[in-house]
Amino acid sequence: MSSPNQDQNQVQNQDQDQNQGQDQNQDQGQDQTKPAPDQDQNQVPNPELDQKPKNQNQPKPARSKSQTKVQTHESSPAPNPNQVQDKPAEPQGFCSFIYNPQTGAVLGRTRTSWGHILLFYLVFYAALSVMFCFTLGAVLLTLDPDTPKYSDRLQNPGVVVQPQLLEISFNRSEPSEYGPYVEQLHQLLHRYNDSLQAQNDLCLAGEFTVSNAGPEGPDQGPVQRKVCQFKRSLLRSCSGLTDPNFGFRDGRPCVLLRMNRVVGLKPSGDPYINCTSKTPIKMQYFPPDARLDRMFFPYYGKRIHAGYVQPLVALKLLLSRRDVGVSHSVTCRVQGSGIENDNYRDRNQGRVSFKIRVTQ
Repeated sequence: MSSPNQDQNQVQNQDQDQNQGQDQNQDQGQDQTKPAPDQDQNQVPNPELDQKPKNQNQPKPARSKSQTKVQTHESSPAPNPNQVQDKPAEPQGFCSFIYNPQTGAVLGRTRTSWGHILLFYLVFYAALSVMFCFTLGAVLLTLDPDTPKYSDRLQNPGVVVQPQLLEISFNRSEPSEYGPYVEQLHQLLHRYNDSLQAQNDLCLAGEFTVSNAGPEGPDQGPVQRKVCQFKRSLLRSCSGLTDPNFGFRDGRPCVLLRMNRVVGLKPSGDPYINCTSKTPIKMQYFPPDARLDRMFFPYYGKRIHAGYVQPLVALKLLLSRRDVGVSHSVTCRVQGSGIENDNYRDRNQGRVSFKIRVTQ
């Protein structure tokens, strides 16, 4: 038999268990009545679910960690529409780029920045200028002012015809047509006037004019080489002295031929000019042998051979009546020396070609 004290303790324990069960049922009822935070408040209620009896004694299901994370993410506070958001900075205009009154910058640079960059380029270009002048001076010290150091055409001069045209065409009855040709010849022969050539040296014909000049003095400058005479009167009827029209008015024009100047050139033989035509025409040379005398070689350059004149050969074309109105192709070559005159790659090497056509 149990004692009265044990009966009382059992009754108290039963009362405490009933009170705890009622508290749990109340908590479950409150949890069921509270809306879940992840449910949409605008969701339409389902009457069938509402009519189902609520089991107060059903235990509360445990929530998984993933559901807890989703609910926590969805229950984050929504942004407040009344909150003022920071506006992005407005792009500066072109005028602000030219000059910004707030910072005092011009073209995006302040005074200090402009000073630094200008100083840098000043020093940079000054160094480049000094380096350029130094290298240029070093190169000039290795060059001879009178003779070219490198040349691939020293032994192959060309021939020039005057009037300097590829085709000479005129009407002998119209002085205005052949007048420019006559003027060119007079300008060329002005340096060959007898009065000017008399001041030059009389050289030995057929011999090279070689002068062994001594060293240049500090005050005297370079020693000048001899300049041989070539008088205009040697061209006779093509000199323009007896016939100022050079035969153009008569339909028998004169052309002048000269070889280009080449520093230090010494022809290996006795050079002369020989002209040929595709159509047979008569020609006359002045001087008669059409020779380029060796006394005019070598040429030493403009600085120490001032006043030098090249030897000339005048070619007079003796055209007949049957040659009037016909275009004649004439080719003149330097022969009698080692000068190349038949290079198909360069038709101006040692020769010259031109056309002439005379009408009435």
